[in-house]
Amino acid sequence: MLRAYGRLFVIYRDYRRHLVICQALLLVSGAASIGMATLTQHIINKGLVAGDTTVIVTTGIWMALLALLAGGAMAAAAGIAVFFMQGTAWVIRTELYGKLQAYSFENFDRLRTGDILTRLSSDIDNVSWAVLYGCLLILYAPFMLIIAFILTLIQSPSLVWLLLVATAVVLGLMAIIAPLIFKAYVARQERLDDVNNTLQESLTGVRVVKAFTREKLEVERLSQRAAAMRKPAFSAAFTVALMQPLINAAAQAMILVSVWYGGWRVLSGSLNLGELIAFTQYLCLVAAPLAMLAIVVPFILRGGASMQRLLEAYDVVPAVQDRPEAKPLDPATVKGRLAFEDVSFAFRRPDGTLDPPALQHIDLTVEPGERVGILGATGAGKTALVNLVPRFYDVTEGRITIDGVDVRDIPQDDLRRIIGIALQEAVLFQGDVRFNLKFGAPDVDDEVMVAAAAAADAGEFVDDLPERWEAPVSRRGYNFSGGQRQRLSMARALTPLPRILILDDSTSALDVATESRVQDAIPEFAGHATTLYVAQRISAVIDLDKVVLMDRGGITDVGSHEELMERSELYREIYESQLGAGLAPHEPAVSA
Repeated sequence: MLRAYGRLFVIYRDYRRHLVICQALLLVSGAASIGMATLTQHIINKGLVAGDTTVIVTTGIWMALLALLAGGAMAAAAGIAVFFMQGTAWVIRTELYGKLQAYSFENFDRLRTGDILTRLSSDIDNVSWAVLYGCLLILYAPFMLIIAFILTLIQSPSLVWLLLVATAVVLGLMAIIAPLIFKAYVARQERLDDVNNTLQESLTGVRVVKAFTREKLEVERLSQRAAAMRKPAFSAAFTVALMQPLINAAAQAMILVSVWYGGWRVLSGSLNLGELIAFTQYLCLVAAPLAMLAIVVPFILRGGASMQRLLEAYDVVPAVQDRPEAKPLDPATVKGRLAFEDVSFAFRRPDGTLDPPALQHIDLTVEPGERVGILGATGAGKTALVNLVPRFYDVTEGRITIDGVDVRDIPQDDLRRIIGIALQEAVLFQGDVRFNLKFGAPDVDDEVMVAAAAAADAGEFVDDLPERWEAPVSRRGYNFSGGQRQRLSMARALTPLPRILILDDSTSALDVATESRVQDAIPEFAGHATTLYVAQRISAVIDLDKVVLMDRGGITDVGSHEELMERSELYREIYESQLGAGLAPHEPAVSA
């Protein structure tokens, strides 16, 4: 935990002056409080007992000034501590989110969305509260202890043992209880991950839940996760609730003992009343920060547990990284020749081991401007193959080149800048249509965006919307149909004018006639682009320059539609199952 907080302090490198000022104000407040306790002894012995009104008035004024100074310094320190609290939350959230943006697909495959959301919300809040209380007590409590000990040793050495006992009892209780609280908070946050994952999964799939009337099942699932979290949460809360009264009781007991023992000393004549009152105030000044620790320590421990979890996410190494020797790429020089050279690939499991290969020994060359269809059954490896081109994943063996350059020798940003991709799931962002279509090229002219939308057959239905290009888009684009989302997704891929275009089963929700219009329009808009069409419907690839037929992670054949109809039994089976038997190879039967 200390190491985690040590790394946290790097954030304050540019704000050390503020931290020093905060601690200095706390020391001023503590010194003023100690000064008031010392003046109490003076006003009693020299003023009240001696009956000197001048001493009472003068000392009272000084005590009032010290009280104002202590309160003002503490308020100013608290303001700076709040600044650190909010600044810490902002910095950690921003830095961690930036780190998450550098994750590759493989990292996201292994880290659940609910885990990420918990870290970005609950864990960061825990750390920020720990920072607030840490700033207020980092020096204040030790300072008060040390000064109280020194003054007691000077003025009432016979009572020092009471301070030592009080401090030892309180610190001993904390040493016993603190590890239990820390362990309970770690377990609580882990169970909170499960709750958030369940919520995220259920709310994202709420349409499926309602379609199958499984609301009760989802409530039961969440109830089980919440019940699993209740035990560590109860343990943490109970231990914290027990800690505070124990420490308060110990502090009050020490005050009681000091009054009893000191009173006996006063009656015996070995101690005057002023010294007893001053010592009692010293003890209260020590007991106050120790009692505050009973409240603060749980925040510190909870923040420490959360900080460790944040660092776990922050320290994740992206599975796909730029090579040190990677050279910038000028998009204007890219021709778009794409080559897969003995490429194999396997997904990685959460424990780090590899699954059986999803792709094996792929050799394929796509010439600049060529339109290539990738056809195969579900699980054939089509999406895995095209995801390797923009380096969403890296090959396990072999290499992929663009114009003869290994994609791993190109910075990822430069590589993805020349590739337009419509992913298998058409996800839109909350905003408006223009924002979504220009997502990959914010500075592109509207004329290009409109032409891209027309090529994707999206322009007509967008023009029919009252707000047209400013039409609102809800979360994930749910106010559009599946086919409309796919067409907007394709338009988004076309708008940056990519040199390589990947359409990953992006017409699956379109009818045959719309699909045919899209396939005719896209080459006119992006005829310069090397295009890969991933499809399960044979109608989507019939008219392309060539078709790559995949099965079980390998390429079984490559050729034009006519060539594959002649020589590939698997291709003919797909054709006949989808479009009907008895047709000549040159009759695509797109109206079926």
